[in-house]
Amino acid sequence: MKVKITALMATIICSSITLAQIPAPKHESQLHHIFAKHRDDNNLPQRFIDLRCALVLIQAGPRIGTGFYISADRDMVTASHVLGDRQFARLPDGKLQVALANVPFVFVMKDLVGEFNVSLPNVDGNADNWGYDVAIFHTKRHTNCWLAIGDDKGANPGDHVLTLGFPGLAFGSLTLYSGIMSARLQELLPAGKTAKGELILPSNDFLRVQMPISPGISGAPIIDDENRVIGVVTTAGAWSQDLEQLTEFQRMRDQQQNQLPPGMIDLAAATAHLASMIHDFASPGYGDAVPMHYLVRTKPPSTPPR
Repeated sequence: MKVKITALMATIICSSITLAQIPAPKHESQLHHIFAKHRDDNNLPQRFIDLRCALVLIQAGPRIGTGFYISADRDMVTASHVLGDRQFARLPDGKLQVALANVPFVFVMKDLVGEFNVSLPNVDGNADNWGYDVAIFHTKRHTNCWLAIGDDKGANPGDHVLTLGFPGLAFGSLTLYSGIMSARLQELLPAGKTAKGELILPSNDFLRVQMPISPGISGAPIIDDENRVIGVVTTAGAWSQDLEQLTEFQRMRDQQQNQLPPGMIDLAAATAHLASMIHDFASPGYGDAVPMHYLVRTKPPSTPPR
């Protein structure tokens, strides 16, 4: 019973996350694009003020995540898993097909200017991006504030980086994290699996960053000291294949309502629920980001003349 109560409390916490107001700047008369002319890794308060206009809080049904503007033509980037569940299928020719499921038709967003909605047709349909765990919104929202895309291939372990986003336990408040890039690596944790149970491993490499990455930061930009984005946050900390199988097995048991007699402790269920809670709310101190060079940019569909 204690395990069930704890899981219920976690659900209540998740559902109570609201879109908090982002404090408005005191002395900004006009938003601006962000192109730093010099390196600046120490003046974090000023960088927070300069960068926050490019950040967007995303609410996709019960999911909370982060996005950021990358151009004046109203494009915004996030992690595709913020929008919905990635589904993989192996085609007869051996190629992998990726789709998004359980995606809401309307996304509620908030930037420094205010709250707005973006509908599902404005999500770019590039499945290669979804496979890498990135996605683009064509928001149709005017902005003069965006992050330029930097050369992630020139980033090296030890380089100072930062990110801004909306971690779940900050309850909608924009938060800044500072750290370093610690490695460029090939992630061996599965990105998902097909309906037949085949595990799908990522085909791209990742930037590992040492900073307290946690849920809600998914989709946030990894920013270098020239205020250019070099990666998109995709995962928070370690999550092994064994833990994934354990929690999935427990989800199936919960749906089937398999329960032990009163007074008996189900150690497998307790372990699965505890692991899921830690993964959802803990800040393990590191995470992985998809390098920006994997992002495929396409033009939004043109509106036919009336």
